[in-house]
Amino acid sequence: MIHPLGTLAAGKDPEHWSQVVAEPRRAIDTGRTRADFAGEVIALIAKLSEDGPLGVSLSLPFGLSAAMKRHGLGLEDTISAVLSLRAALLSVSDLDAATEPVPLRVPDPVLFVLNLAVYLDGLLGRSSRALGLSRGEVANVTVEHLVSN
Repeated sequence: MIHPLGTLAAGKDPEHWSQVVAEPRRAIDTGRTRADFAGEVIALIAKLSEDGPLGVSLSLPFGLSAAMKRHGLGLEDTISAVLSLRAALLSVSDLDAATEPVPLRVPDPVLFVLNLAVYLDGLLGRSSRALGLSRGEVANVTVEHLVSN
């Protein structure tokens, strides 16, 4: 069978492409808290950074947008949540907040959110080295810290 964009992958039954791979759910889950959103963002950053520098990842803006929509957050709430992640990461890793770079706020809030995510990737790496833990483990500890405070 020829697909309009080429041939179907060998061994793939045409019915394979119509199978459900995810259960449908509401686009916005209003029952979740900002800590849940922050946990999703830091897990996204930890996962994406495994594949290379976040600054060149097209998955970053898509992942952040999806998380924002799922949690019903606008740009200002997103900025606030991501900055709370910064504070939590500094707290759990005992990095010196006075010597840690401060993210520069740019006028465009979309660009600022993306820059914050790239900044958090670097901070997550520094925290990981300071604690001797993997990025995923530091992300988990940070979320626990956010939830408990």
